Amino acid sequence: MDNPSKGPGGSFIEGENPSDPAMVWSTLMHWLVAAREQISEDQARAAVEWISETLGVSHDDLLYAAGLIGHPDSPNVTLNEGMEHFGGDPITFVLYMLLLSGALVATVGDGDPEWLRQFDLHD
Repeated sequence: MDNPSKGPGGSFIEGENPSDPAMVWSTLMHWLVAAREQISEDQARAAVEWISETLGVSHDDLLYAAGLIGHPDSPNVTLNEGMEHFGGDPITFVLYMLLLSGALVATVGDGDPEWLRQFDLHD
């Protein structure tokens, strides 16, 4: 898609109350990295498997982002190298962070999105 703001969820990026892309990025990043400190490797594996099996997303692609949650089979790459795997597109990488966040809610948080709130950034 040439302009992701024109696709589904475009009102999230544009509109009367657009979201701050940097805040979205930092919130997702913080949730995942903070969750890594509390979840096991098996739970990280289960989250990736859940996405792959439920949504049909490539397991190998998921591993490039799953290092954020401590997946033991993730390649040892920097954040920039991980983004390069997705064509250097930060929106694509944000999508993978969002998928991982949802998968952690589904597999570790018993389906309760409030589970992520324990990792919120605090003032």
